[in-house]
Amino acid sequence: MSGPGETRSRPLYATPAYAAAFGWGSIDVKEWESALLTRPIPLTNWSDALGCYPLTVFGLKPDLTAGLDRLREAGLVSVALVPDPLTSPSPETLAAAFEVCRPFKTHYLIDREAGPVRFTKNHRWAVRKSFQHCSFEQIDLREHLDLWQQLYRHTVARHRVTGIQDFAPAYFRELSEMPEVTALAARHQGKIVAIILWVRNGEIVYAHLEGGSPDALQTHATYGLIAAANEHFADCRIIHLGGAAGLEAAAADGLAHFKRGFANREVTAYFCGSCLDVDRYAALAGDQPKTSFFPAYRQP
Repeated sequence: MSGPGETRSRPLYATPAYAAAFGWGSIDVKEWESALLTRPIPLTNWSDALGCYPLTVFGLKPDLTAGLDRLREAGLVSVALVPDPLTSPSPETLAAAFEVCRPFKTHYLIDREAGPVRFTKNHRWAVRKSFQHCSFEQIDLREHLDLWQQLYRHTVARHRVTGIQDFAPAYFRELSEMPEVTALAARHQGKIVAIILWVRNGEIVYAHLEGGSPDALQTHATYGLIAAANEHFADCRIIHLGGAAGLEAAAADGLAHFKRGFANREVTAYFCGSCLDVDRYAALAGDQPKTSFFPAYRQP
């Protein structure tokens, strides 16, 4: 499903409705014009806050300090999030508000105002191959939910996805009803072998999630889907492809290599976090060795 533009007062990623789709608790931080997830901390009656996948989108003039105060007053132990690098306050402003603010990942963009959009040589070859084997179309996600979840499970297994991105079926049911979401599919011999979900926010469209069968790898279907999306969203200034897989930046990551080959611009996404209750945070972290992971009591 898709609409020609925004249909809510906030971008989808910032809405309470989107946060509710995860099936966790949530809190609407009005000072940021953005909703966050709340998650129970195991073996306690406490909770902490987490930005929605994949990015936290702030309003135009967020009061970062007041938003942290709201989370603190709600009794949360800590907050962790990744602001959208395209729309968030500057890194300096983020660092002044959050206890932790560090470069997280490089995100790859197709930006029509940043110069010619030209895929790398290897990517152009893969796109040609995909167009020989596949056709591409927009589909109604509601009518293909079972197939989508089947394809996404292949992605989960291939990339060993855990945590927030191992979504419950109810998340996708909610997503399928949201007009900001577009599903583009690749067909091979009449059968859908890959789907990429996209989320639109005005002149920016985000590659949200990808699912593909083994046949998608053989036919280079996802290469064709990115090329098809470049045409489908021709009225969007920026196609935001996201970054590498996992919790750390890795230039050699296969997903990063895939996205880099389409991009004509790169931006740095930052990880931000703050301890909201010093005593409870210290009790949870205990005597663990010092770590850069935040919050320390959830380190993998």
